[in-house]
Amino acid sequence: MVDVVLDMIKDVGRWEVDSGKDAFSQVAESISVCDETREKGGSVGWVDRFGSERPTDAVFPASGVDLLYGKGLLKPGDVHNVETSAGFHVVQVLDVQTDLRSSIRQPSPKLKGGGYSTRTSGNENPTTYTLQTNGCQMNVADSERLRTQLQSSGLSEVEKKPDVVVVNTCSIRDHAEQKLYDYLGPFAKRKREGDPVTIVVTGCVAQQEGESLIRRVPEVDLVVGPQYINRVGDLLEDVKNGYQIVATDPTLISEDQARPVRDDPFRAWVPVINGCNEHCSYCVVPNTRGVEQSRTLNAIVGEMRDLKENGYKEITLLGQNIDAYGRDLKPKSNFADLLKVADGVGLDRVRYVTSHPRYFSDKVVDAVRDLKSVCEQFHLPPQAGSDSVLSNMRRGYTFDSYMRIVRRIKDRCGDDAGITGDIIVGFPGETEEDFQRTLDLLEAVKYDNLNAFAYSPRPYTDAALASEQVDEDVKADRLQRVQRLAVKHGMERSERYLGREVEVLVEGRNKKVTQEEECMGKTRQGRQVFFEGDVDELIGKLVFVKIDEARPWSLRGTLVNVK
Repeated sequence: MVDVVLDMIKDVGRWEVDSGKDAFSQVAESISVCDETREKGGSVGWVDRFGSERPTDAVFPASGVDLLYGKGLLKPGDVHNVETSAGFHVVQVLDVQTDLRSSIRQPSPKLKGGGYSTRTSGNENPTTYTLQTNGCQMNVADSERLRTQLQSSGLSEVEKKPDVVVVNTCSIRDHAEQKLYDYLGPFAKRKREGDPVTIVVTGCVAQQEGESLIRRVPEVDLVVGPQYINRVGDLLEDVKNGYQIVATDPTLISEDQARPVRDDPFRAWVPVINGCNEHCSYCVVPNTRGVEQSRTLNAIVGEMRDLKENGYKEITLLGQNIDAYGRDLKPKSNFADLLKVADGVGLDRVRYVTSHPRYFSDKVVDAVRDLKSVCEQFHLPPQAGSDSVLSNMRRGYTFDSYMRIVRRIKDRCGDDAGITGDIIVGFPGETEEDFQRTLDLLEAVKYDNLNAFAYSPRPYTDAALASEQVDEDVKADRLQRVQRLAVKHGMERSERYLGREVEVLVEGRNKKVTQEEECMGKTRQGRQVFFEGDVDELIGKLVFVKIDEARPWSLRGTLVNVK
């Protein structure tokens, strides 16, 4: 019977869409023989390995927790079967809490003079904070959760002279560390002069530099890697007590129960998987964000439903390698099933980033084609066109296999589907012949939008140590050639909209125009659209706009009606 239950829980898509509840809860309510937990969807609350007389012992004894730990590392979302004196149990792990304090507290660093010197402390009673965010969409989502932590600690956001300074960093491009140190300079100076400001560094540079960041800037109070974002509130309490903390050790990412403080009232970021297992030779993400950890379906669905109930129109599902979603869960799931569940929530638009061509599946293409809310936009970064360069990058696909994916997208979703990508030029060892294959790829795909970068060595990556580094002037030339071709293709792709009426989600005001009311929004394929209209009335609404003018990266048109 346990095996039957596990098979039922694997069918997550059907349970979620049909019942409106997560698969585990629905199965528990349907067939569990436990009277105490059946009506609660199987929930037993928090359990631990200590103490023999606990409220949950009669339902799930401490020996069951020991058996779970014996199965290895426990991750949120895992489903296991265990046998105890109370019977057979199918158990889903929703969260795992660990005591951080013993492993991440650090003594005050050595300053000038002998021995350990007392550093200038942070503010013991802070009331205000400022938060600077750099980098990708995942960092933006992390900052929304950081705001939740900070505001739950009683802090309010200000622009000038905050008590707590938080910098959420990105290390994907060169010189990120130096930019961070330059930014911290004025705050460190304030602290040296006796101003009790608390300095917090989070994100990928924090994870990458760890304790060396404190050695470089001893005025920093708290260094927090991405895996500890949801625990910043607790860590700040330790800072108030005089501890200087570096929280960068590998750990499970806990689920934040508080609602994130969103930057936008109609569009939201929803992380579904953190970290990456790919170890591309140029990329720092596995070192800065750790191994893949999928969020539980319960948590993701709960967040989406909350957004729907609060008037959100669009969500973007986030992951460094989003196609890997669910493969680390027990039982395993997949991203196509998650898209089906997301569609069942009833939001107007669902987007997602970022796909990895090595793992991209036909099921995802079919989901985009068949599901009403999932937008017809594919962000599919090729990074290069040369098979030799792709092999050196350790990307796991070729020019031909990438193009097979593009053809499947166009065959099943039509030529109107938007395809965007990322390109790196000047990768170590890239010859002119290799670069020409990248241009060939661009001509074959004709991207709606393309992010192009010159290769820059990143710490702790194999490519940074390669002997055949490309000259900077060659990189600059190749980057210009890619960008010129990208503009040409962008214009061609924009022209397909001329004369058509397209659905646009109004995001706000065109900030580049000050003398007239002009709205800005995006099509389902991600193309930016500008049109005259009352922004205050239309913001957050779906409208139809007739396109009169095409530009490489945007469109301009006339409002037809409101959906």
